[in-house]
Amino acid sequence: MIRRDFLRNTFLSVPGACIPYFNLLRNPLVKKVKITDVKCILTKIGFRVSPLVKIETDAGIVGIGECHHDENGLGAKDIILNVCKPILLNQDPLDLERLVFKMGTRTSYYGGNHGVAMHAITGVEIAMWDLIGKITDQPVHKILGGGSHVKEVRAYVSSGPRDLLDKNACQEFAERMHNGGWTAAKVNILRDQQWNKLDNRRLSNIEVDRNAVGYANLREAVGLEFDIAVHCHWEFDFDSALRLAQAVSPIRPWWMEDPLPIAYNEQWVKLTEKSPVPILCGENLYGRDDFRPFIVNQGVNMIEIDVSMAGGLLEAKKIADLAETYYMPVATHNVAGPIATVASANLAASVREFLGHEVFLSNDINRNGRGVNGDPEVLGYDKELIINGHIQLTDRPGLGIELNEKLIREKYLVEGEDWWD
Repeated sequence: MIRRDFLRNTFLSVPGACIPYFNLLRNPLVKKVKITDVKCILTKIGFRVSPLVKIETDAGIVGIGECHHDENGLGAKDIILNVCKPILLNQDPLDLERLVFKMGTRTSYYGGNHGVAMHAITGVEIAMWDLIGKITDQPVHKILGGGSHVKEVRAYVSSGPRDLLDKNACQEFAERMHNGGWTAAKVNILRDQQWNKLDNRRLSNIEVDRNAVGYANLREAVGLEFDIAVHCHWEFDFDSALRLAQAVSPIRPWWMEDPLPIAYNEQWVKLTEKSPVPILCGENLYGRDDFRPFIVNQGVNMIEIDVSMAGGLLEAKKIADLAETYYMPVATHNVAGPIATVASANLAASVREFLGHEVFLSNDINRNGRGVNGDPEVLGYDKELIINGHIQLTDRPGLGIELNEKLIREKYLVEGEDWWD
């Protein structure tokens, strides 16, 4: 008897023992499935173009993934079909880490492990996890090692009142949040400049005072138990960031997000040490190398991982594990469609010190209380996606998705796009 069989039989002979990893060894498809095709189509299910990935195998099992957006999705699609596909053909999808490494190395001249290349690889990686779960007959969140004890993941809404300075508007927002079962929201700051059209990184005294009043109105409306994140967009210098943190500190924010420019430097450490509110960053960071200085130098109090940017589920898990060694909690940033949202929630379920998962209610379907980040009907999910402000996980294998291709083809395919069959 080989050692693996001895260990498996020993554990399975123990009454009540049920260890998913040993069940994986027993599955007859393990080491027998090969990738036969990789496809990509451009859709608009949420509020941005979402490149969807389909990986087909010789066992008839299909994996579905979704890429982070670029302006029109064409960059990610080009890389998937012309770079990733040749690497993946005839490969075992369970060799995920080796294959992701090869794809990352091959795309080095597209900007290294950043940008559109990483968006493409992450969409493929999510589809491979969907395959791995189906091959092994396990939900992804259980394979990742923590989700077997979690049935749902707390979410927070990226939204806010129509006018923070209007107490009636804040009260309307509070009622909408409480009626929907939400327990947290991330709310944009008040500023004279648009965050994506900055003239400078300075915040005026008048703007600081307006935010102090606006967030106080919001806290009064939602109550103390509702978590409020203060949403900056990596737009301030040190002095402005610190003055804003001091101004909003009376409401005890959940965190203040991305107050300084994206790249790490010593100002992040200085701000975190002086700020009266928790500082968070991460939505524009990619892999472990981007997150490492913020974590090991304690340049923030907590991090936020965008799974569809950071390199996929496995890379995000490694980042979260590094953060945990520094007693640093983790949230997820998420501006993708419903497929990547489900994938990200599977990662979140495996993070012990998890704070909350970002969702949007940007279209009429979501505003009317159904799903998040786009039409939930595309998922073919076996339950409501969101209940009382929590993303629901499924015990189905893989991501638990049975993609409604007919609906996508008829309603959400980008104009001029050919179907992947």
